[in-house]
Amino acid sequence: MKILLCEDEDKMRELLRKFFEKEGYTVVEASDGEAAMEKFYAETFDLAILDWMMPKMTGLEAAKRMKSERNIKILMLTAKNLPEDEVRALMTGVDDYLAKPFHAQVLLTRAAKLLGVIQQDIKQPLIFIPNEKRALLNDVALSLTNREYDMLYYLYQNQGLPLTREQILLSVWGMDHENDERTVDSFIRILREKVGKELIQTVYGTGYRFELPKK
Repeated sequence: MKILLCEDEDKMRELLRKFFEKEGYTVVEASDGEAAMEKFYAETFDLAILDWMMPKMTGLEAAKRMKSERNIKILMLTAKNLPEDEVRALMTGVDDYLAKPFHAQVLLTRAAKLLGVIQQDIKQPLIFIPNEKRALLNDVALSLTNREYDMLYYLYQNQGLPLTREQILLSVWGMDHENDERTVDSFIRILREKVGKELIQTVYGTGYRFELPKK
C-alpha cells in the first residue's frame, strides 16, 4: 500500500518514513502543502498523512482538495490539540486526527486501521519520542542522558550505514567539539549495555553500524 507523507520537519518526516517502510508500505514524501498536491495528482495513494501547519498550503486545505477529488483516507497530524481543532479537522472530512507529540506506534496502528490492515504486525522494538528526548525498547523506557539519546537517535536515523567515529562526533557533538574518537567508543559501550550489543555493530576499519533485527 502507498502512503503520501506530508510533514515540513525534515527529521520527523524521515523518521516516520522509515517506520512505515519497515512495515512494508511504499512512502512518497512532501515537505509542504503544494508539493503534497502535486504528488497527489501525479500518483494514486491509499492514505495521506498530512501535517496541519505547513508552508504554502495548510494540511487542512490540502485535505479539503484531496477529499473533493478522490476517495482517499486522510490522517491529520497537528500540534493543535484543542477539542475545537479536532472537530474542525473531522468536519473537513479528515478520517483521523493525531495530536503531537505522539507515540510512533500509535500512528502506525491508526494508519493500519484506516487501511484495513490492522491485523499486521506493527510492533517496533525501538521507539523514539523526539520532543521529550525519550526512547523505549520493547515498550520499556530507556534511562538515557541527553547525549546518549542524541547518539542513539543519530545511529538509528542512519541504520544500515557504516558510520565513522568522526561522523558521529561531528553530528552529535557539533563542529566545535574537543572530544576524540575514544569518546565515541565510551558512549557506544554505554549504549550497548542499555540496548544490547546486537543493535550496534562494529564495522572494523570504519566505525559502527546500527541494525534492527530482521523480521
